[in-house]
Amino acid sequence: MLIEVRIGPGKRKLSESIARVSRLCGTPLNKIHRVPHISLYGSFSADYQQVDRVKEALLTVGRRYSFLPYLIDGFRWINGQHGRVIYFNIVAAAEFKKFRQELAQRLLKIVPRTQPFDKAEDFLFHSTLAYKLDSREFEKMWSCVSIDKVLAEKYSTHMENTEDYHMRYFYLLLNSLRVTFLNDQSKIVCEYDFLQQRLLTRGEALSSDDWSRTLKLFRIAKGIEGYGFRDKRGSIYLSSDLHLDHSNIIHYCARPFASENVGEMNKVLVENWNNTVGSSEVYFLGDLSFGRGARPAGYWLERLKGKINFIRGWHDVDVRYAKEYQIVKGGRYTFLLVHDPDRLPVDWNGWIIHGHKHNNDMKNYPFINGDKKTINISPELVNYRPVSLDFLSSLKLNSIKRMDTIDSMPIMR
Repeated sequence: MLIEVRIGPGKRKLSESIARVSRLCGTPLNKIHRVPHISLYGSFSADYQQVDRVKEALLTVGRRYSFLPYLIDGFRWINGQHGRVIYFNIVAAAEFKKFRQELAQRLLKIVPRTQPFDKAEDFLFHSTLAYKLDSREFEKMWSCVSIDKVLAEKYSTHMENTEDYHMRYFYLLLNSLRVTFLNDQSKIVCEYDFLQQRLLTRGEALSSDDWSRTLKLFRIAKGIEGYGFRDKRGSIYLSSDLHLDHSNIIHYCARPFASENVGEMNKVLVENWNNTVGSSEVYFLGDLSFGRGARPAGYWLERLKGKINFIRGWHDVDVRYAKEYQIVKGGRYTFLLVHDPDRLPVDWNGWIIHGHKHNNDMKNYPFINGDKKTINISPELVNYRPVSLDFLSSLKLNSIKRMDTIDSMPIMR
């Protein structure tokens, strides 16, 4: 039996990364963890009465927490009992660490015959990519996921665009919304849902309706949905990369929406825009809608409030009067507004506000990168709402080294 976190938003992103690197490296499937998860306790054995007590412990401890934030920051490896293990490096937030510690302390009294690391204070949070690797398999796979250029060049014939292979910079902020209790056959016994604050049966845990309910409660808790913002008169607002009608963006960027309900994503994004912007001036930095069957930008522009200035993205071929860039002043700063920061249309050494990157290259393009002088306003980093130029100008930008998202504590110089 096992207690684990099954990755919610972000699962598809991790699964596709695992599949890609295993395919490129030719790693045997029996050495790949194809279902990404974070083990929290076990494996262990339990009788019928102990199972009920494990459920009770999950419920009791879980109710003290709203959800568990964590960061996936690249890859690491360790020597396992049967070969080397490569894993996604999980940096658990303080509340995540505390939850696991409290749960482990209770479970050790219920099912004490478990793994040695369950008792360790320096518990290794990780999500396994591959295991039982011999030296050759390890080197080939590590060349895909590390930043070791010598090793990467050695196996360059096995990879595509080795120098630019994005997996080496895997950096993603996620949240655990549920904790899963598995039996000896890896079937769900129950799940504790932090947002619904209850134990779910196996049927409820696998229910798409229940998952949609959990995601909605999470969006409300995070301020992504349901807050009645009003525009500040005279403010200029900025937004980018809504990707309305684009169901694949939900997986691609780990957006907290059900993949089968792109209409819900559209509704939340449009309401967030209109409740925030009101009648103010807005600069939109490209990629309004996209995907097979997506309605044209004109359809959505009629439904979005504000005086919209459109800067063209890669998917905005049908937008008339769109510009390639714009220069605006905010406070004591002058900003270049552009869709893709890697393709500047003019020489520029100052601050850049951009989209395009979403949360797919956060190592280089977080919300604020003080070294590059870039501000990434992709929805995933700004709580899926337009952000005001006044707010950005109020930040001590020249003193900020890095700020992952609009909610993060900045790292100062």
